Amino acid sequence: MPVSMHSNESRSDALGAEHERLGRAVTALIADYARALDQTDICSKASPKDIEKLFDEPLPKTGTDAEAILEKFSRDVVPHAMNIPSPRYFGLFNPTPLPLAVWADALASALNQNGAVWRNSPSASIIEARLLRWLCELIGYGPESFGTLTSGGSEANLVALKCARDRAARDARDRGLRAAGASGNLVVYASEQCHYSFIKCADILGLGRDNLRKVATDELFHIRTDALREAIRRDLAEGHTPCCIAGAAGATSTGVVDPLDELADIAAEFGLWFHVDAAYGGGLAFSDKHSWRLRGIERADSVTIDPHKWMFVPFACGALLVRDGGRVLRDGFDITPEYLSDERGGEDVEYDFYRYGQLGTRRFNALKVWMALKHLGVRGYAEIIERQIELTHYLAGRLDELEHFERVGEVETALCCVRFLPPLVREAGVDAQDELQKALQQRVEQSGEAWFATTVLHGRRALRLNINSFLTEPRHVDDLVESLRRESAKLLDEREAL
Repeated sequence: MPVSMHSNESRSDALGAEHERLGRAVTALIADYARALDQTDICSKASPKDIEKLFDEPLPKTGTDAEAILEKFSRDVVPHAMNIPSPRYFGLFNPTPLPLAVWADALASALNQNGAVWRNSPSASIIEARLLRWLCELIGYGPESFGTLTSGGSEANLVALKCARDRAARDARDRGLRAAGASGNLVVYASEQCHYSFIKCADILGLGRDNLRKVATDELFHIRTDALREAIRRDLAEGHTPCCIAGAAGATSTGVVDPLDELADIAAEFGLWFHVDAAYGGGLAFSDKHSWRLRGIERADSVTIDPHKWMFVPFACGALLVRDGGRVLRDGFDITPEYLSDERGGEDVEYDFYRYGQLGTRRFNALKVWMALKHLGVRGYAEIIERQIELTHYLAGRLDELEHFERVGEVETALCCVRFLPPLVREAGVDAQDELQKALQQRVEQSGEAWFATTVLHGRRALRLNINSFLTEPRHVDDLVESLRRESAKLLDEREAL
């Protein structure tokens, strides 16, 4: 039994005592992990087979003491985890979570609210609604706007595209696409730099992957509005039904923000749904200094924003905001199962969040974001975001000093891309250049000193460096640059020796 029983102790008392005992142990583990982040290798050198051996055990037939399980966690899980919270993690949009948000997750787990219906989660539902109101206000939406929390940006984009599909083909929800009355294929337009989730969304919604038009970008990786207009006109001429334009605000590979105002104009011109994927870049809204890049986002029909990116809360929590309010979401998703029907009706139905998306059981994810936003406030977030962008410009300047490194694009958020292109490789062709970028990334990763990703920009591989952690300081950037200099020199020596 997980909770011991004593004659003079109720089960709830015993549960409280066990939480207290385990809480102390887990707190010590978390604190020790956090203290060691700056000194610990960024990732494990173990292979999948090495780690498989650590966990190769039969289905447990009898229970194990919690202390023994925590000991195994400390011994075998932590050393082989990617240290994403590290100040030397320069990888994907994965942050160091705020301590309060980490513990908010624990509190949410203890309360174990099911945020599907208000009656099962009264305070949780009201907090989620208030948080959504704050996020809508942050991006410039009016009081009629609303939204829903999601598992992340992929789900938020899916919800948005369903709303777009339903507006373009009004019978699609109930009768399917073939009976919806729209001519030709329903088509979605996005930058060639759009998140991969849009491909999945087009598939899941029955639009077909081929009907996601990936529009070419300019030399700085913004969507080309002339190419977008041309694509829409071509589809109309061929008898198709343009459905949605999706703009990027903080593209995953480059961090750039599309010209949102221009995209809003084009959407209005052709009567299309305008969605902005601001899963990462939505954080710019906190900063008076940088929010100008989001100009036009308030004109979007829907906006994706991921608190588990630039709001520093633990995974997973995304959000989909809708300018015209909850009615849009309820038109797309509302249903009343028999076991959730309520003869009383009343205003509490407005807080039944299962009506606003496809999720049934919903975790109390709003708590960690609500606590984090109350803790830092808009000004606190602005300070961190501005510091990270400034640090990224510092990184870009340091990279410019390195021999044989060539920056790609410009810094618009906290992301910088670069290529290592020594003369020997420049003459060898694109494939050799791409292989060199991957080899350099692998060498730095294997050193344990830092971690970053590579990406493909205009058909060529590049190193992708992103300031994610509020712990990162100039000295960590200097260490990263030194790692790149040292490992690239070794690679060059090896290739010249061949």
